[in-house]
Amino acid sequence: MKKVLLGFLGGVLMAVSTPTVATAADDWKFSVAPYLWGAGVDGTLTVMGHEADVDLSFEDILDDLDVGAMVNLQARKDRFGLYADVLFLKVSDTSDVTNPAGATILEATTETEQWVVDFGASWEVASWVKCGEKTGFVDLIAGGRYWNVESEIESDRPVFGGDGKVEKTMEWVDPIVGARFSATLTPRMSLIGRADVGGFDIGDASELTWSASAYLGWHFTPLVSGWFGWKYLSVEREADRDNSVDLALSGPVLGVAFTF
Repeated sequence: MKKVLLGFLGGVLMAVSTPTVATAADDWKFSVAPYLWGAGVDGTLTVMGHEADVDLSFEDILDDLDVGAMVNLQARKDRFGLYADVLFLKVSDTSDVTNPAGATILEATTETEQWVVDFGASWEVASWVKCGEKTGFVDLIAGGRYWNVESEIESDRPVFGGDGKVEKTMEWVDPIVGARFSATLTPRMSLIGRADVGGFDIGDASELTWSASAYLGWHFTPLVSGWFGWKYLSVEREADRDNSVDLALSGPVLGVAFTF
């Protein structure tokens, strides 16, 4: 049976991605935005000195990816906002495995379960108004990105120190900073985007993590809107000589946002 990446369960709030509700300026505003993310994965995993390639294009998704889930949470009051984003992905692939010297020793199945939790706060630093209506704004964001990557490389013969499988769990938190914007293009169409960067090799943090996304939205009603766009997420981290992660996930996003 073909496996598909579902990134479903989306979240709460993306006030930047939903139409304005008729509430007082000092009221909290929320939205819920379930969506699907058809993400391809590219990069390498090194587990206990054994390196495996992960190379799944968007066309490979139905054959090679398992399941993903995403929940985005955000609250906004006037210029201030809070957000949290929970992402789960399970990816499996059959690829070559190399030893520490770089020589291919066998073909094995690589399975990766990855949790990524973004959290932080935002502050509006710019906005613009047309005909008395607010039609766009820019936020600065600051927070963290929690990673939990569980990697497993399994072969049908005992090669990993007398065993047929090696597995490793790595977890850490990256500080991140970035910006996001929202712009009204027509009474029913909006454009939103976000970009952030972090890690900076601080403590146990990654050398570099960054993400970028952009979406075009259509407002069916003041409370319901549909969104289509693209998201990219990358991380590079070397925990030690024998364990490292270098992965990039990207693909189209399709969702529906409910504002309240």
